[in-house]
Amino acid sequence: MKPVFGKPGKEQLAAAEAVVRDHYADEISNGVFDDWSSQIGKTFSRPLSKLPAPLALKRHRFPKQRYDALLALRTRDRGVLTRRGVVNLMAFALAIDALITPTIPQPVRNDYMIALLGQRFMRREVYSRTVNRYRSRREKTGVIRYGPNGPEELTRLVEEEVPTKEYCRIRRADLRYLGRRLWKAMEKTLLAGGRRGEDWQDLQNTLRRRLCGDDGANRWET
Repeated sequence: MKPVFGKPGKEQLAAAEAVVRDHYADEISNGVFDDWSSQIGKTFSRPLSKLPAPLALKRHRFPKQRYDALLALRTRDRGVLTRRGVVNLMAFALAIDALITPTIPQPVRNDYMIALLGQRFMRREVYSRTVNRYRSRREKTGVIRYGPNGPEELTRLVEEEVPTKEYCRIRRADLRYLGRRLWKAMEKTLLAGGRRGEDWQDLQNTLRRRLCGDDGANRWET
């Protein structure tokens, strides 16, 4: 689950968040961004009834089959996405795409931001729960019985309740799938043209200038 090519530092994330907030200052002030965040948040929330037991989740082989369960798990632990959550996710994606992605060789360059975005969105590796199960075992009573086969120690059957931990490890394929769906939702709602659009390019250039100086965008490209 650890990023291979690195992830943004605190300073880079703080700068990216400031860039996103400045870029969408008008939308945040007049409430439009809250509507966008609510739309994205409702898209990525599921009721707890969609969350099966960990062992049942293991039976689903493909990310598409596990999608609702993972969103229900996230909704249970972290709630529905708010404006702050959407801003943080956009800042995280911006910092990765502007500062880390250009240093990654192809063909993994295009999917790196998506994979880390899914990890950021879920922020957990294992789904587990502890359940009490009944177990039968035989224990010796200390009583000796003499029979035709010689002395035998009597045993009795004991029923006991044992806490058992069930777990299911979240796969990288799941997080990539989540990241792609999350990015498509943000691209459709917030960004025109996605990573190739002018809006996203302006955000990247502004972030580079803040971290590298006035000519940071040009120096970065060269």
